[in-house]
Amino acid sequence: MKYRFFPLILLTAILAAASFGQGPDPSRLSLRVGAGYGSVPATTDTAITPAAVRALEKDAFQLINTERSLAGLSTLKWSDKIAAVARFHSDNMAGKNFFSHKGLDGLMVDDRAAQLKMGPWSAIGENIAYMKGYENPVEMAVQKWLDSPGHKKNLLDPYWTETAIGMAVTEDGKYYFTQVFIR
Repeated sequence: MKYRFFPLILLTAILAAASFGQGPDPSRLSLRVGAGYGSVPATTDTAITPAAVRALEKDAFQLINTERSLAGLSTLKWSDKIAAVARFHSDNMAGKNFFSHKGLDGLMVDDRAAQLKMGPWSAIGENIAYMKGYENPVEMAVQKWLDSPGHKKNLLDPYWTETAIGMAVTEDGKYYFTQVFIR
């Protein structure tokens, strides 16, 4: 099987103290679907439930497909197998407090896909993001990806057919996003 790899680009969206807690500038967001789309659900404590995290993953997926539609591209199909690979990496980064495409075990996205027996693919790519302090971390992560030429290329590449987003949220409010793309 011939593999086609796409450049993996790091995105670090760390909040400056002056803008801590502020959401994205609505005038810059072409992807806003509605007020509060992708916002953190209200909870009685700082923990976000696994169901809420899964809902935020799907929000990110919807925003990305909205952007693809606006660009005249076909939408991507959600894959639970890809989601498992993406969640594995986000959980690993959150649990071990690091941010990189390369895991502390030295594995990259293609290695993780093989390790988790994701199934056949001919090309694979990955976007990652790290956030803290945003009211709408999903909107901000997608917007930061769109603002970055390499990430935007992945998001709007007509070559991809399937994707999924895996998120992990730490107790201190850090959001780790991993999006994996395949064809």
